[in-house]
Amino acid sequence: MINTENFYSSYYKDTTKDKALPTASRIRFENGVVENVLLEDKEFTDAFRSSVQVLPFTSNPSTSNYDRSCGLRGITGEFFRKSKDRQTKAISDFENNAIQPVRNYLLQQKHMKEKQVEEFIEIMKDVMYSDGSLTIIDPSFLKFLPLTDGNTNSKKYEHGQRSIAEYLSSMLCPKDLLVDMLSKKPNLFNEIIISALSSSTGTGGSNENEYIILPFIKEAFGEDLKWFLKRDDSIVVKYIHVFLHFYLCYSLSQTLVYLDYRKYNIVPEKPQKMYYILTSEHASEGREAVTNGWNKYVNKEALEKSFGRIEALDILNSLLDGNIGFYNDVYNKLKEQDFNDEIKMLLEDVICSYQRDKREQLKKREVAKFQFPDEVSTEVNSYDDFILKLGLLCTTLQSKEYESKMKIRVNNIMKIRMLSTRRGREILNLDDEMLFFLMAMISKGTRMKLEDLYEGFGKYGVAFDYDTKAAIENYLLKLNLLERKSDSGEAQYVKIVLYISRGKTNHRLFHNTQAWFIWIKIFLCSV
Repeated sequence: MINTENFYSSYYKDTTKDKALPTASRIRFENGVVENVLLEDKEFTDAFRSSVQVLPFTSNPSTSNYDRSCGLRGITGEFFRKSKDRQTKAISDFENNAIQPVRNYLLQQKHMKEKQVEEFIEIMKDVMYSDGSLTIIDPSFLKFLPLTDGNTNSKKYEHGQRSIAEYLSSMLCPKDLLVDMLSKKPNLFNEIIISALSSSTGTGGSNENEYIILPFIKEAFGEDLKWFLKRDDSIVVKYIHVFLHFYLCYSLSQTLVYLDYRKYNIVPEKPQKMYYILTSEHASEGREAVTNGWNKYVNKEALEKSFGRIEALDILNSLLDGNIGFYNDVYNKLKEQDFNDEIKMLLEDVICSYQRDKREQLKKREVAKFQFPDEVSTEVNSYDDFILKLGLLCTTLQSKEYESKMKIRVNNIMKIRMLSTRRGREILNLDDEMLFFLMAMISKGTRMKLEDLYEGFGKYGVAFDYDTKAAIENYLLKLNLLERKSDSGEAQYVKIVLYISRGKTNHRLFHNTQAWFIWIKIFLCSV
């Protein structure tokens, strides 16, 4: 049954009695009797996310800020804490959050001699903190990555990073999936560190917000993450930030497409195909990435109206007493109830209340002159009619500041590496690292036809035109990863495997770790 109580309790808040408010009321049914209830000392407010969480942003820039300055490491650490070890304390201060707990653990619980403990600490510093920042040597250590990564100027990004981590964590189904994936027993060095640091509980807690995620994204995320975390530890550590950032951008772009209330009868079964180019390519006028890319499907309207579209979706979910989902999910739920005179009256009252009180709010709030749209008829003749009218009101009766804020939030994330501005236009692009990673994830390390590889990109909504495909093939040939079975170019095969180049740093790290194992073996024999 449709419940308007949730809408009014969420979108009308208590105010002081000395505040001059317009008289407002709502309709309530009690035992089959229609009752008109005054909303005394209540003022309309943009609740925005009272019933459903869609995007990891708020209307307040100080609590949802995120851009290139804060990096991806903090999100990764928080993701693993939210999804796996929720009481883990991040290592924001290596001395206090790592060295001291390990020292206490070895002295008090393992009863090691002070000299041995200090030798252990020195190796620990050399392995985990040699360059002045936390070095992740194993996936089991990812949960220790701090939000700010030692940058005091990035404190303002902490809430935004947590929100994005919660958003990514919402893609996990079931919630213990990550625990199972990382359940392998750590080596002795890692085991000691983890045991020591686990004795100091953090403030991770459970997810504050559970976001609704498109079903095809949630399914793909679980499958890909399961495959990815089975790779070599060094691979996981190197590419986990790339993996999470891709899925963040993938989900944001597809969600914005399916947030259009006018498409309420469309089932979101697969991603919308968008054209990409490589960062090394020119974006001329005729390219598909220009005509059939970001600007076509996530255009200026989609970004600027996203706040209103989310608000309309939130109100719809509030009327159904729960976290139902996207527009099509809500529409199907509504249709389970016959549209009768009682429901008609309740829905018309919601339309009337929103239109009247939102206009009053905007009159008081707007500094600049607001161009009010024509009033919408409050008559509702079907569920379809209600969704369309509510969506229209929510998107047209919005402050201009909200339009710009949501656009900035999305662009800041996408432009880290997936979106660029070319000649005043936003173009989706892939750099070499992201391209290589996606090819490896699609092929899963197996030999496959080039055409099948492109089809695999399509499962993520990624498409390429002829010129970009040619550029990709040249890239693969340069790396000696493309195998041709004929001179005509038919039956081309690729095999992409993620790897790590063993530079001087990795070699030193490996050497020091081995030295530690020799030391620990001697120690164990002496105990």
